[in-house]
Amino acid sequence: MTSAGGGGGYRPEVDGLRAIAVVAVILFHTNLGIATGGYVGVDVFFVISGYLISSIILREMDQKRFTFLGFYERRIRRIFPALFVVLVAASAASWFILPPEQMQTFAQSAVATTAFAANIFFWMKSGYFGGDAELFPLIHMWSLAVEEQYYIVFPFLVMIAAGARKRWLPWVMGIAFVASFAACIIVTRDQPLAAFFLAPMRAWELLAGVFVAIYQRPWLAALDRVRGVRPAVEAAGLVAVVAPIFLFDSTTAFPGWIAAVPVFGTAALILTSTGGSIIGRVLASGPVVGVGLVSYSAYLWHQPLYALSRVYGLTERGPWVYAVLILATFILAWLSWRFVEQPFRDRRRIRRLTIYVVFVLLSGALVAWGLAGHVAKGFPNRFDRETLALNATATFSPRRVECHADRLNPKPPESACRYFFDEAHWAVLGDSHGVETALALAEELKPAGEGVVHLTYSACQAALTFDSTNPGCSEWMRQSVAWLERSPEITDVLVVFRHSYHLYGDQTRSFPRVPDEKPVFLRGVSEEEARRTYIESFSETVRRLSAAGKRVHIVLPIPELPTHVERYIFASDRSDPDRVTGADMDFYRARNARILPVLERLGRLPGVNLVDPVPAFCDEVRCRSIIDNESMYYDDDHPSLAGARRWIKMARASGDLPISGPVPAADAPVSEGVKVD
Repeated sequence: MTSAGGGGGYRPEVDGLRAIAVVAVILFHTNLGIATGGYVGVDVFFVISGYLISSIILREMDQKRFTFLGFYERRIRRIFPALFVVLVAASAASWFILPPEQMQTFAQSAVATTAFAANIFFWMKSGYFGGDAELFPLIHMWSLAVEEQYYIVFPFLVMIAAGARKRWLPWVMGIAFVASFAACIIVTRDQPLAAFFLAPMRAWELLAGVFVAIYQRPWLAALDRVRGVRPAVEAAGLVAVVAPIFLFDSTTAFPGWIAAVPVFGTAALILTSTGGSIIGRVLASGPVVGVGLVSYSAYLWHQPLYALSRVYGLTERGPWVYAVLILATFILAWLSWRFVEQPFRDRRRIRRLTIYVVFVLLSGALVAWGLAGHVAKGFPNRFDRETLALNATATFSPRRVECHADRLNPKPPESACRYFFDEAHWAVLGDSHGVETALALAEELKPAGEGVVHLTYSACQAALTFDSTNPGCSEWMRQSVAWLERSPEITDVLVVFRHSYHLYGDQTRSFPRVPDEKPVFLRGVSEEEARRTYIESFSETVRRLSAAGKRVHIVLPIPELPTHVERYIFASDRSDPDRVTGADMDFYRARNARILPVLERLGRLPGVNLVDPVPAFCDEVRCRSIIDNESMYYDDDHPSLAGARRWIKMARASGDLPISGPVPAADAPVSEGVKVD
């Protein structure tokens, strides 16, 4: 993300390309569905960066004036002044807005950003397309880390390969390109997050720009031999850049081979665009170039503004809020470009020694502050004791890690956790919404000496009859249903799935609109076919359990919150009902309009019972995140242990959940051990 310029001097059309890239990313992060594939803007930046930086290095090597000290001085001047300003400003705003847990994550990410490791941090922390990711003010810094990691290695590689009249340079770059591209395709299939975030799988995109810098003249000469070829390549390049912005989405297997479309499109535009073509004139026009010039600062500013506004609840007021945030982004970007970027890039105003001293001091200060935020667990003392006591109720099951299966710990049903007693006539089957439910149910059954078998798998659909894209999910589901069928001692199965999330996506990305994203659990079919397959598979699960003589208790969808529950816990005025209200019942009914009739039909089958958790969270109009000074959730959709206890107890009292025996006291202990077969 350096300024436009290459072997042939300043090229305004390259800054125009930057404008397309940054606007795409900014629109994508609004989650308004305007640019569902806008994340490819980062790929455009990578190609531009590879082209410009390699052009500078190769030109200076030809002139025998390249030095590593000078190269890294330019990188520091370009990247870090504006970055430090944004980090300081975001840290100050986060102090007043972010709850402790999110503040601790922010502090950790600030350290990772300063140490050129944000991509590794967010790869380990989360995905890029989930709801939680939108609450991270610094998640976009992953792309800067990729570039900086690349440029730690690239100049040395060029110095080695450029010996003997650059004879080895194209071979070394070609081998690196092929290896990186192949790794990108393979790793995207098996570990898509690693392919998305890590530099080895992204290096080929920067190397695509390097090849344009190396071969620009002979390639252009070849194109110009045939009339009309160059304009055709330029037009195709523009389509390849712009089309993915609107055609790709979170379900696209990205980066993978499909990333070659915007990457090669960008390379084609850099190669062919000039001020003499129509496309070149548009890209080089004043307003477009103006956006391109401030694109780096705009990229830095937009995500902190978005994320902190989401945490504070501003974005729930309607899409117009994003118009204000985008305007604020470009105002701050211009100020940052004018008064930070420009002065620090002027060697006459700020000397090399000053740059290095400021870089070291500010880096040290930010790392120290970030480490303090990590050690202090997000500075909880910013809040009063009452708020912290309430936050302490937003807890998940103490046995979640031990008993909840996932792709790294698939836990076959034979080794599933059994709560409190070996003898168990009840089992809980489902995804992560069943974890706290299982322990709460076990507490209800404990006075009768009954145990509960815990069968849940992270983010797993009811994938009995299809192969889920979630590794291990389908096999685990089939094993679990088969085990229940051949286990006569299990008489009752409580089935808990977050159906509408699997069918339509995360509600935090769209609220107050009902989400309508493509399903990600089944590829190669239409979204409607995927949804029908899911419903048929869940129905078959219920039918098989019922046919095996089990009493099947289907849990209706648990109400979800618009955002993380911490937003409501740390609200400035919890006495105001609107400050602690989640989504209303109209949203709940619209969100689950497809699945509720399906569940009602299944509820009419012999031996099948519907269990409604909604009365524990909602009245006839609205749902609440906090009830009786307890948090009902521990994030935006999973019930906390307190929330699970409340809905299980109310379902039992209403007769929805037919459990024999005495009703235990509300404060029944949960600290006793868990038996595991």
